[in-house]
Amino acid sequence: MGITVIGITHPRQAGALPDGTTVLVLADDGSCAEEFLDADFRAHQLVVRAHGRGSAFFGVADKARELGADRVLFGDFQDGAPDFTAGEDPVLVLGSPDRIAFTASFGERMADWVRPASAYGDGLVPWLVQHCARAGIPVVRGGVDWNPLRTDEIASLRKLTA
Repeated sequence: MGITVIGITHPRQAGALPDGTTVLVLADDGSCAEEFLDADFRAHQLVVRAHGRGSAFFGVADKARELGADRVLFGDFQDGAPDFTAGEDPVLVLGSPDRIAFTASFGERMADWVRPASAYGDGLVPWLVQHCARAGIPVVRGGVDWNPLRTDEIASLRKLTA
């Protein structure tokens, strides 16, 4: 396994690290950066500037692409995501409440998608799911394959961004 980027929004979210090269990226508004950088997590540590959930997610995703990461785990995401994100095909993993993981090839595809203002706030997950549905990219939710083209959740998620 190559580089795994784990994006967190607070130092408390840094838990057990997967095997291999790990880069912890704190997406922060400046309030926790010093505490994070002073801690020894036994991983490479970087800080990106962020204001809000979507901003934090995109900051981590962009840094992961820059580093050539094989997979990205965003949030307090310890259970199951590494198994789903170990392949080369584009895959998005959604956990609850604020856990998102994806493969490098998903990150490459996502980089080409226009990011509306709503994706930087509460519209992040609906934006991700809609693009996956259009591109035929599998979305895994709660450890079970979730087909974004067949579910009524897409309709409810679209309402959030309307």
